Order: sequence, then C-alpha cells, then structure tokens
Amino acid sequence: MKAEVLILWVGLTLCCTLICGREDVKENKFAGVQVREPQTLTKNRRQAEEVDAEMLDKLTEVVEDEKTKSKKKKKTSEEIEAARAKKAAEREAKAKKQKAPKPTKKPKPPKPTKKPKPPKPTKKPKVPRPTKKPKTTTTVQPDIKQPYPDKEEEKKLLTKLGLDTSIQPVTPKERRGEEPVEPDLDDMFKKPTSPTKTHSELDVDYWHPRPDEVPGRYPDMKKEVTTPEVIMYIPEESTTVPYIGAWYEEYDYTDLAAKKQEEEEERALKEKAEKAERLRKKWEEEEEERRKQISVPAEPKKCPPLGLESHRVEDDQLLASSQSHHGFSAQRGRLNMQGSDNDEDLYGGAWCAESEEREHWFQVDARREVEFTGVITQGRNSELHEDFVSSYFVAFSNDSRDWTLLHDGYAEWLFYGNVDKETPVMSQFATPVVARYIRILPQSWNGSLCLRAEILACQLPRSHHSENEVNPSDDLDYRHHNYKEMRQMMKVINEECPNITRIYNIGKSSQGLKMYAMEISDNPGEHEPGEPEFRYTAGLHGNEALGRELLLLLMQFLCKEYNDDNPRVRRLVDGVRIHLVPSLNPDAYELAYEMGSEMGNWALGHWTEEGYDIFQNFPDLNSILWGAEDRGWVPRIVPNHHIPLPENFLNGSLAVETKAVISWMERNPFVLGANLQGGEKLVTYPFDMQRPPISLTDNRRWRNNAEMNEDTWARIQRQNEGALRETPDDAMFRWLAMSYAHSHLTMTETYRGSCHGDDITGGQGITNRATWKPVVGSMNDFSYLHTNCFELSIFLGCDKFPHESELPLEWENNREALLSFIEQVHRGIKGIVRDIDGNPLPNATISVEGIRHDVKTAVGGDYWRLLNPGEYKVTAKADGYTPQTRLCMVGYDSGATPCSFTLTKSNWDRIKKIMALHGKRPIRLITKANVVKTTAASTVAAPSIDTELENPANTHDIARRRRLRLMRIRRLRLQRLQASLRTTPATTMTTTTTRASTTLPPETKRTTSWYDSWFPVDEWSTENPFDSVVFDSVPTQDYPFEYTID
Repeated sequence: MKAEVLILWVGLTLCCTLICGREDVKENKFAGVQVREPQTLTKNRRQAEEVDAEMLDKLTEVVEDEKTKSKKKKKTSEEIEAARAKKAAEREAKAKKQKAPKPTKKPKPPKPTKKPKPPKPTKKPKVPRPTKKPKTTTTVQPDIKQPYPDKEEEKKLLTKLGLDTSIQPVTPKERRGEEPVEPDLDDMFKKPTSPTKTHSELDVDYWHPRPDEVPGRYPDMKKEVTTPEVIMYIPEESTTVPYIGAWYEEYDYTDLAAKKQEEEEERALKEKAEKAERLRKKWEEEEEERRKQISVPAEPKKCPPLGLESHRVEDDQLLASSQSHHGFSAQRGRLNMQGSDNDEDLYGGAWCAESEEREHWFQVDARREVEFTGVITQGRNSELHEDFVSSYFVAFSNDSRDWTLLHDGYAEWLFYGNVDKETPVMSQFATPVVARYIRILPQSWNGSLCLRAEILACQLPRSHHSENEVNPSDDLDYRHHNYKEMRQMMKVINEECPNITRIYNIGKSSQGLKMYAMEISDNPGEHEPGEPEFRYTAGLHGNEALGRELLLLLMQFLCKEYNDDNPRVRRLVDGVRIHLVPSLNPDAYELAYEMGSEMGNWALGHWTEEGYDIFQNFPDLNSILWGAEDRGWVPRIVPNHHIPLPENFLNGSLAVETKAVISWMERNPFVLGANLQGGEKLVTYPFDMQRPPISLTDNRRWRNNAEMNEDTWARIQRQNEGALRETPDDAMFRWLAMSYAHSHLTMTETYRGSCHGDDITGGQGITNRATWKPVVGSMNDFSYLHTNCFELSIFLGCDKFPHESELPLEWENNREALLSFIEQVHRGIKGIVRDIDGNPLPNATISVEGIRHDVKTAVGGDYWRLLNPGEYKVTAKADGYTPQTRLCMVGYDSGATPCSFTLTKSNWDRIKKIMALHGKRPIRLITKANVVKTTAASTVAAPSIDTELENPANTHDIARRRRLRLMRIRRLRLQRLQASLRTTPATTMTTTTTRASTTLPPETKRTTSWYDSWFPVDEWSTENPFDSVVFDSVPTQDYPFEYTID
C-alpha cells in the first residue's frame, strides 16, 4: 500500500511538471505523457517543481554512488572512456556555468549541441549522458519502450532503498492506507519537510530512477517500486520554468573530439593571451622605469678644481677676448681674487672686458685633454661696484680654433650665473666633456662685464708619470675633518701613541665647542726644566682650513714615525714639548665646512660667531710701549718685555676664544710658535702694527739738541720718514721666517708675483707685516710683548679652503718646513738661574746687551733666549739678588748654548727702605780721592749719610752746600779749558765768574728733572722728558761720583 501511494504521488508530480513545461516549448521531438492537471495543484505548481528537481538530483547522486561502489571492483575499457568523456563534459559545463548569467523565470531550452554536466558513469557502457538539469527544473521522460534492467539488479536496488519493507508515509498518518486524491495533494505540498527529513535520515541509500537506469519508460506499476517520492527544501531562488525534453541524448563522440580540440585551442589561445598580457605589463613596467630614469637625471660626475684659485694654473694659460684696462686682465679672473683697496690702482678684483667689443669670452688652457665637468663663477671684488655675469654659454675645443657649444639635447645650454658679486655659483654639466680648451661666453651681466671663475675637471689616466705630480710618501688621512671627525682623529692618535701624546682643551668657543690641543712630548702633561715649549696654532679664521688639516697630518706623522724609530722625530719629541691646536675658531669652521671647499666666499667663516677676528682681537701693547719710550720711561717705569695688561681690558671687547688663548699663553712658557693662515703664500714677522710718526710739536723740541746721540737721531729720522716697524729682535725674526719659507718647496717661487699682486718679499717669501698689511692688536705682537714667545704668521697658499685632492700635495710642500721650524727652538742660549743654595729663581730677568727686549725665567728657573750666532753679554737679574753678567757664545752648530747663572743676595731691600725714607732721592757717594782734594766743607760731607739719617732737618742745607761744591769744581774745569785756548787770564776769570753767577739758579731745577726721570712716579706724565732741558745753555758736565749698590 505504501508503495502504491508513493508511485501515485510521483506520477502526479511528473504530470504536472510535463504540462507546465509543454506550454513554453514550441517543438518537441518526443511524445510526452499527457496528464491532466487538477485545479487544486495549480496554486502549488512552482513549489512542487522546485522540490521535485532537488529530490531527483539527490536520488540520482545516491544511485550513481551505489553503482560506482558496486562496480569499483571491475571496470571495463568502455567505462574508463566514458569516465574521461564525463570529466571533459563536466569541465565544459563548469566553464559555461561560470560564464552564464542567472536564468530567468522562463529560460530558453539549451541548444542540443551543448553538452551539459553528465552524471557519473553507470554500469552499462555507451549509454548517452543526459543533458544538464538545472537545479530548479524537472523533466518527464516520454514513454519509450526500452528493455527493463535486470531483475536481480532491480531487486537489489529496491532492497537498498528499503521499498520492499515498510516505508515512512509521505502523507499524514491518518491517510496512509487511502487513495490519494486532489485535496490531499494540497496538504502534502504545504508540509513537505517532515517526511523528507525523516526519510533522508533513516535511509541514506535512497534511490530514484534515472534515465540511464530505466531508459524508455517508468517501471511497471505492478512492481513493488516505481518512482519514489521525495520532498526536500532548497534555497530560495527565482522561480524558473522547467525544461521538458528528452530523457537522454545520443552523444556523438566525433563531435566530442572536435569539442575537445576546440577546448584545447581555446585554452592555447587563452594561455597565449595571458602570456601576451604578462609581456605587456612587463614592458609597461620597464618603460615606466626608463621614463623615471630619463626624468631624473643621473648625478653629475664630481671633479676637483683645475687650479685657478690655487695658482696651479699659470698666468699664460688664461686668455680673454679683451680687457677694460691693465689692472683687469685675464690673469685677474681667478676665483676669490682680491683687488687693491683703491679701484683705480694697478690691480683689480676680476677680469673685466672692454664694453665696446661684440664678442666676449674667457678662455682656460688645461695644456692637455681633461674631463670638464663644471664651472664656478663669481663677480668682481670691489667695495664700490656691483659687477657680475648673470648668464653664459660654454664652449670646448682641442685646437683653440674650432669651438663647440655645449648642447642640452634641444638647444645651446644657457647657464645661469651670479646674483651678487661675492657668492660663488657652480654649474655642472650633465656629462663630462673631454677637451683641452674651455671658454666661458657671457651673455648677460650686471654693471660692467667682470668675472672670476674656477673650472672643475678630472685628469685622464696616463701611462707615463708627470714630473709635476707629487705622490705622497706617507700613509696618512688626506681629507677634511669636521669637528666630530677631528676629535675622533685626535683620539685615535692618542690611543696609538699614549706614551707621547695628551689631549686637552684650552677653552670653549662662543657656541660651547671645545678648542682641543694635543701635546706631543716624551713626558706629556708636565713641564721639564731645560726643555723648551713650542706651539703651532691654526684655524684662527674658520675658512682657512689648510692649516687645520696640516696639523692633523703632523700629529699622525709624528706618532707614526716615532713608533717607527725615526731618529729625527725621536729627537724632536724627546727634546721639545710640542703643542698643536688645529682649530681656534671651531664655530666658524663648521659654517665654512658645510658650504664646501669651493663654494664659500673669501669672508664666509672668517670671523667668530660674535663677529671678532681672533688674530686682531688681542690687547694693543704696542701703543703702551711706544708711548713709554717717547717719555723715557723704558725700562725703569715700563719694562720692554712682559708688559702688563691694561686694567679692565679683559672685561672689554675681547672674544671668548681670545681670552682662552691669552690664559693658555700665560700658563705655558712658550719659546717659539707660529699661527697657520691662508690666502697668501709667505711668512710675516712682527711688528704687525705701524708705529705712528712723531708729532710736529715733539719734533720741534729735538731741533737744536746738539748733544743727541747717533741712535736717538736715527730713530727720530725714521719716525719722520714713516713708521718704526722693526722689533729689537728683527734679525732673529728674519732668520726664523726664512727657515720656514726656504724649507717650503714652492714659497720662494715668486717669479709670477704674489697671489693677488706683485711680489712684496723680494724673492725671499718673507716680509714684515707692518710693511705689508699692518694690523692693530695682533696675536704676534701680543705674544712678543707679553710673553717670551717669538711668534710668526705663516700663510700657506692662495686657496684658503683647498680641495681634498690637493691635500697630499700641500703636505709634501709643507712637511719639511713644519719640522725645520720646530727645530729652531734650540737656536740661541738656554740655562737655569739659581741662588747660591741651588734653588731655582723664577721670574728672573735675562737681558742681552744691545737688544732692548728681555725675557723671564719659568717656574723652574729655566730660560731660553733665541739668538743668532755671535758673542753676547748676558745679564741675569732678580729682585733681592745681585745681577750677574756673563759672556755667552752662540755657534752655528745645532743646539742651544748653555748659559746658567748663580745669583747672590744683595742689600737692595735695605737701600730701598732708606730711599723711601727720604723721598726716594738719589744717594751720591764720593770717593776718598775726591775728599782729600776738597775743602773743609767737603770733609764734613763724608759722613753725611749718617748725619742725614739722624737729623732730617739739615737735609736742605747739606744738599745746597753739595751743589755749591760741585759748581766750584765744574767752574775750575772750565777755567782750565779756557786758559788753554785764550791768552789773557783776566778775561778767563771774568768769563768764569759771569757764568757762575748765571748758572746757579737753574742748576737746582735741572737736578730735580734729572731725578724724576730716574725713579717711578705716581701717575703717568704727558710731559716730554727733554722739556726741562735748556738747550741754549752750556751743557753741564757729569757729576764725578760713583753710584754702586752692593
């Protein structure tokens, strides 16, 4: 009964589906089974179609799985071929399914040529595969006579499906045994979930006949099982009209092979298209990268300067189209060329062209082919004019006749030049140009056409070695170092040579950077008696970087050679305490270093952060000394050495760096030193300041002085002519300057003149700074007048900030000179001043006869006095000790001559107390010989010292009587002199009497003036020391007394 109900329900469902499908299909090849659709099923037709389609698909899958399992044991070749065809059809159907849009409610029937997804292979081979069935469609198989399947197989399937036993009712329980009628179908479609879920859970192997299983017709109704009825839920989708067609299709395997070939062709075309797409994308990426490279030009090649500023390019290598006048020739067109103060002078600060010329060019000959990579231009150096070139072309040639303008790919490359006269502007070429000649063709300019330039070029490799090339023999670090790198370099040197080096700082700059110094000695950190101290300083001006790098190279060289047992270096380190300060103005150097070697102008970094020039920021002691000399106060009131600083001068306009340097000078007993500068190539020595000429009032007072000695007269004449520039040690300073200049490889090559004009050194490479460019308050003058140190200025070259590539050459040029100058510290005499107990006497004065400049002993009593070869009378003096004089010989051999002193104590302190008691008046001691010849009045004067001390009230009478006695003695001398010249003695007596009567009153006045010029006074006097002298009167004779202090 259950089976009959199920078969009836399935039949009704299929009839309803067939009737609905035939309404939309115009032509159908097969005759379908006609079933009348009840009215009650009209409402639920669409829902039944969806449920039946889902159920049929699942039943088909279950049956196929069972058959596959049962046939796995043995597969024929036909089954394998069928499986392959199935897989191909599945792939095709899957591809079509992905591309096909969602079906509408009434989709058109699929074309017969298309192969829908076939089901899994059945037991019987060569069975045509059914067309693909949409999920929501159900087909009704027409009644075509086909042979039944085997009875055994059918029975087995029914057993697996459980149809031979009791089956769960599809309808409600109360209607299980009744015949299904139309109202019951309504109820059954309303609640299809319960029987479906129960049946699927209880019987997994539920089976439904597929077209390949029961081809042609339904099973016989008399059989126990026909088409089972299954109701399932499916996802809600848009309702589609089911396709009613044939239950199966006959497959044409030739057509399948053609389709397979088409698929392969399509796949090949697809792969080809994908490959073409990949190649296109790769090409686009490469093209984009190429465009980026074209839009962002490569970094130009960096080359060093050819050498216009440093004068490595000779004057005959420079040529121009014209020149405005003689002072503005092509040789003046070098970068940072400085003109004279007067623009109308012989030399101007740039090359200037003739304004009437049509074509203007400035040409440089490299003398051989090089790689030109850029040009640096600058305007005219002038305080009055603002002249510079604002645009120009560049041309090249190999023979100086055929010229090629530089092209940028579209037109002639126009370079933009300067916007002011001092700031350099660099223009680099995109690619290097190999040529020998280069021309700058100005196109527009401001003011007059004036130009200063530098050329950037790289030397081409050559097979032969040029005699002008200097290869460094020392393995050192040839590069510019900023503040951190300099500190690191000094630290590395100290770690390599800890036994001979010490790093310390002498102070801080205005920005807080430390001014580091390195001491190189066999006993660093301690002053050894008998060992002189030497100093090199550099970087007073921040943009003068060559001296800084030379001192860093010197540190490396001394450390390396000392470790390598170089005898000369070991002798220097063991015998001299060397101090090296590479940067006295670190703030300004950092500014110049940031701009680069060629891009900083002449003044950038010259001054400190506060605006001071350190070299000219020291106290002016020259004016104090020269003023005291004019008043006759030297050396009694104002010493000629160690002149004290004026009061409150350190609180005035002194830079922080200057105060630190002064304190450093006072702490160490330096003997010799030099400061390294740049911008010229020569050595200058003091005085750096010009002595002002004597005034007309002072000059008138000297006019009738017949008693003036030869030296004084010569000095006055020099003052009238100009200014006094020489120091008392002028000969020694000249020797020291020549020791450096003549040891330098190129400093004495002055045939082409100086860096900015004519040669002022006379071919020697040295000059007096006051003669060349006088300055006030220089470091050299201060060092000479305030300390024992003889200091010079060494100007290393025309280029203040040379390129790194030039550092090896500069080191080779200066190495021997640097070492030779240190060795000059042993020239002269040296010694120790002690007392009779052997104790050293600090601050003792060492005077040399004929040289009006003294030195002092150090804390250990040792001293060094730089002298040229010769014989010298040297005197050592100290407070409370009797002076001692020795004759010292200075030879030509290396090494200073020992000349020590041992002083004994004197009663000078007692004498000073006595003099202070009586107004500091001089004490005149009369010898015994004079006492015998004198009268009774003079006899009483012998013990006058004790009398004066005991009775100060009689001092005036005693002094008056002494003056009268001296006047009588002088009168007697005059009488004898006149008696020898005249014949009448009476006339002689009359003349003598007359002179005596007229000379008595002014004699007292002259004595007072003579006394005041001897001893110190309480305040400065502006009176000329010779104002009190009456030049019209007869000169007085010297007093016949001996003034000695024991």
